[in-house]
Amino acid sequence: MWPAHVLTLVRLPLALAIALAYGRPALVVALIVAAAASDAADGNVARRLKRRGKTSPDIGGWLDPLVDKIFVAIVLAAIVWHTRDVVVVALIGARELLLVPLLAIYLAVREDRPRLQADPVGKLATIAQFVALAIAVAHPAWALWPALAAAACGLAAVAHYIVRLH
Repeated sequence: MWPAHVLTLVRLPLALAIALAYGRPALVVALIVAAAASDAADGNVARRLKRRGKTSPDIGGWLDPLVDKIFVAIVLAAIVWHTRDVVVVALIGARELLLVPLLAIYLAVREDRPRLQADPVGKLATIAQFVALAIAVAHPAWALWPALAAAACGLAAVAHYIVRLH
C-alpha cells in the first residue's frame, strides 16, 4: 500500500510549493493539477494493490481525507495571506468548515463507526474545490463564482454524507 500512500502524501509538499509559488499563475496551476492527479491516482493504486493481495498498511481511509484537508488549509492560508479575501476562502473551505466538526461529533457519539468512503457527490465537490483553488490563486479577481460553485458542491456533499449516515 505504500505506493498509494506516497501518492497521497505528495500533496503536502505540493501545497507548500503552491504557497511559495503564489503570484506565478502557470506554475501554481501546474502544481494544483499535479495535486489533483495524485488525489485521483492514490485510490486507483490502492484498489489495484488490494486486488493483488497487498493490504498493509491499510491507512488510506483516514490518511487521504486528512491530507486533503491539510492541502486545502495550506492553499487557503496562502490565498488569505496574499489577498485578504476571507469570503472566497470561506466559500472554498465551506465543506471543511462544516464537515470536519460534524464528523468529529458524529464519530464521538457513535459506538459503531461505519467506514466513510468517497462517492460521486464528494468527488464532484473535490473537483470543484481544486478548480476554485486554482482560479483563486492564479487569478484572484475571478475567484468568487468558482468559490460559490465549490461551496454549493461542498455543502451538497456534506448533506449527502449526513443522509447516508442515517
